[in-house]
Amino acid sequence: MTEQPIAILCNPPLDGARYADIAALYRAVGWGHPGDAEELREVYEYSGYVLLALEAQRVVGLLRAEQENAQTTWLAEVAVLPGHQARGIGKALLQRFIADHPNTTLYTDATDGVEGFFRRHGLALRRPLVPGPRKR
Repeated sequence: MTEQPIAILCNPPLDGARYADIAALYRAVGWGHPGDAEELREVYEYSGYVLLALEAQRVVGLLRAEQENAQTTWLAEVAVLPGHQARGIGKALLQRFIADHPNTTLYTDATDGVEGFFRRHGLALRRPLVPGPRKR
């Protein structure tokens, strides 16, 4: 099977189909909340920065952040569908996020087990550790 090219969109308009894809991604990585399109719509409408990684118009990765003030931005979440992991999608999302926020302190919650990914890219980690996704 040939891999489709991945497109990364910044702050794209979100509709019902995109919210359904985001909800499916959340479930696939073990995040149970927010769980439906209305909850997701509320979360994403109040986020100042969203990246979506699309393969053939399907959401396969996402990054969501919120600017706290002029100098600080919090990376709320980054996720990639399990079947698309280890292809550089998460790295590409994080690199775009960093490039779009020059001269800004970037930090995230330290998710147990993936701290190294964020440290390698220069993000500060807030403690204590946040539990990682639930294992099935």
